[in-house]
Amino acid sequence: MGAADVDGPMQALSGDGEEKILVSVRLRPLNEKEIARNDSSDWESINGDTVIYRNNLSVSERSMYPTAYTFDRVFGPDCSTKQVYGEGAKEVALSVVSGINSSVFAYGQTSSGKTYTMGGITEYSIADIYDYVEKHKEREFTLKFSAMEIYNESVRDLLGTDTTPLRLLDDPERGTVVERLTEESIRDWNHFKELLSVCEAQRQIGETSLNEASSRSHQILRVTVESSMQEFFRPLQVQHSCCHCEFC
Repeated sequence: MGAADVDGPMQALSGDGEEKILVSVRLRPLNEKEIARNDSSDWESINGDTVIYRNNLSVSERSMYPTAYTFDRVFGPDCSTKQVYGEGAKEVALSVVSGINSSVFAYGQTSSGKTYTMGGITEYSIADIYDYVEKHKEREFTLKFSAMEIYNESVRDLLGTDTTPLRLLDDPERGTVVERLTEESIRDWNHFKELLSVCEAQRQIGETSLNEASSRSHQILRVTVESSMQEFFRPLQVQHSCCHCEFC
């Protein structure tokens, strides 16, 4: 069976300032084991926003369940992760440099390709953010990174060595915060790759019938972008300006 991977860029602001949720579906190709078993995909992308379920239901069952589903964007098995990012997540990811909080969230069954897809989206996002920073020398940027996983209803820091579960606290100004969560200032692209490697090494994985190294936890990566005007660009009598935003 082929599996669908849902990549939903979430909380992008629309033109009128309202929160907007966009949902994209990615259909992955069959893997080697499925091809060896002569499996066929149950799902098919018929255009850029519709996916159909090719099933063997009886006539009475078909009347109860729709066979076609429409989303903001549908990516077929031949689409690359770069295309998925460019058409389904790039605009949301780059909104952080304008001071807008945004999230990209992946949902799907085990072995559907969530980790593979989100790994590419994360790297493309940071690359584009650094590209934006390089093109805007009039501002000074600071990027901070934190990572956590939720496993068996416990929250664990993926950058720290302490495996003690972290507490969730309600802050009247910032909302829900994770106590004692490690936050690293990103020095450059190579440093970011090192931090991702640390997270990958500490994640909980386990073998399933569909995946030998399945991620057994929910992972949340957060990049906080802080921006302020450079001193030599700031006119006299103008106060310091700063924006604070996140990408999950």
